[in-house]
Amino acid sequence: WLASGKSDTSYPMGYPFLYFYGLERRLIADSPSIDEEVLLVAEVERLRELFGHNGSFVNYSTELLNFIAMKHAVTDIPTVEAWKPDLAALGNHMSPLLQAKLGLHALRGMPLDVDLAIAGILSLPPHLTGLWPRIATTRARPEFIELTRHRFNQKFPHGFRLRDKKESRLDLNYRSASQYLHSSIKFEGIDRLPDPAQLTWTKMIKLCEGAREDLSAFAKVVGKERERADSMAAALMLPAELGERETVRSFRAWLDDLPQPLADVPLEELGPRCFGSGKAASGLRQARDMSAMLAQVGYGMEPDPTYGGTKPGENIILFRIGDAQGQLTPVGADFRTAALIMTAIGPAAKALTLGQKLVDALTTRLQLTPHETKRLTARLQLLPERLPTLGRLKTVVESAEPEQRTALASLAASVAVTIGETDQGMMVALERLYEAFGLGRRELYTVLHQGTAATASYASEPIVVEDDKSRRRGHRIPVPPSKAKSQDGIVIDMSKVGVILRETKEVDAILAPIYEEEASEIPISVAVSPTLEQETKFVGLGPEQARLLEALVNQPEWTRSGFEAKARELGLMPDGALEAINEWAYDTFDEELIVDGDPLIINMALLADAPGASS
Repeated sequence: WLASGKSDTSYPMGYPFLYFYGLERRLIADSPSIDEEVLLVAEVERLRELFGHNGSFVNYSTELLNFIAMKHAVTDIPTVEAWKPDLAALGNHMSPLLQAKLGLHALRGMPLDVDLAIAGILSLPPHLTGLWPRIATTRARPEFIELTRHRFNQKFPHGFRLRDKKESRLDLNYRSASQYLHSSIKFEGIDRLPDPAQLTWTKMIKLCEGAREDLSAFAKVVGKERERADSMAAALMLPAELGERETVRSFRAWLDDLPQPLADVPLEELGPRCFGSGKAASGLRQARDMSAMLAQVGYGMEPDPTYGGTKPGENIILFRIGDAQGQLTPVGADFRTAALIMTAIGPAAKALTLGQKLVDALTTRLQLTPHETKRLTARLQLLPERLPTLGRLKTVVESAEPEQRTALASLAASVAVTIGETDQGMMVALERLYEAFGLGRRELYTVLHQGTAATASYASEPIVVEDDKSRRRGHRIPVPPSKAKSQDGIVIDMSKVGVILRETKEVDAILAPIYEEEASEIPISVAVSPTLEQETKFVGLGPEQARLLEALVNQPEWTRSGFEAKARELGLMPDGALEAINEWAYDTFDEELIVDGDPLIINMALLADAPGASS
């Protein structure tokens, strides 16, 4: 190894150490000339460059160089005072120069600056301080020093005072690598220097303990070799007082450059930005962590298990969530309702290019927040083309309370009618949802018919406008009369019902002579004529029930007692008559005409479609 030029790093470290022992002895025990000492020190520095990967060699060589510097400093106090420790190159033991520097400050009552205090506390034996090596002080060494420095400047703005103890005395002994070489030095003109290890460091110890504790989470994320120190996951684990890291600023800038309002990003691109290279990002836990990271910079993602979404696939949708930064934005129960409906009928709406209308309708009906609307829009984009299976839907609706299921199913059907065309795919989606809820198709068709009738009623209304001329004349178009709303949400247009009834009577008056002529030619008993008249108006309904219904449709609501009195007046049992009328309505409209209760509600919107209503 010597013949090779003392530079071959492939040899065992024992060879460089044997050579180092010789250099050490020459420098410490033989008192070489100044010129030779310069050459010997340069040789030690050369070896440090070659074998700097070996921690033991670095520590021993550092001790040697520090001790040589101390030998020259004993006659030059200003040199000691001007020396500053290198926090990045601290060894496992306190160097003689650091001991002398700390001792001088304690002896003179001078406060320690931040670098000197940190160097001192980290160089003391752990059994004295309790600061045993942990990942926060090994893996996260730079951040630990940065955080301790920040808190030191806040707690000790004028420096940390290390108080002297008269019984304390420092022996400047050199701890050699060979363990057989002993040497010590003394300051000229100073009888005693206090030993820093024997002085009180309590306040500094507490400061360091707090910093170490607050960096534990960060240290776990960065990895053994700090391979993930620049990841978002690590940056967001740092205490806020250290300020925003460049990693966070770069991550936000990357997000801001993505297409808006929704960006489709491969998971294999987002994952490394969040967790660093070599870290998996496809699990549920990683997805929740990514969601929290994105929230820190004002963004959301879908699918997001935090909000009831599935585990991410190959791609993720990213979107802004406005000013809500720093924490996850909660969603309400209405969003979960919207998400359920989107899962059930969203693919069908998407196939009809009505996906955005579905989002808008759910936003309006459920009064979703802007964040919830964006999240729902992102889910729409991720929906598959195929409808969810019945088994999948049953799993999705399990969270709904039994008493809520009818209302949720009705809302889904009503929204489907609102957004536009209801094709076969949408009908299959709705039927499957109703089946998952344990509801029958008859209930679905009732809701669909009600929604269609209400939509038609609204569509036939004149549009009220007001032009500039009418405003200048000072006359305003009257406000349209308010519409009564039934218990099941159907709007009853009494003016339209009145028109239908008046037209019916006018037609009866016109056709009366014809009926009279036909009556003279065809032998029909007088008792049959009223029956034919009623059948003309409500085809398929019995004559007695038809007469009762004709009386009932004169007003949209009846008290229970009033209805019973009217039924008995016509010789009918109230409950039986009500059942017969609703059975006829189900056969004709697929829904009931009279909602039982007190009061009874007449579904007037159905009468416009009644067979023979306009006759």
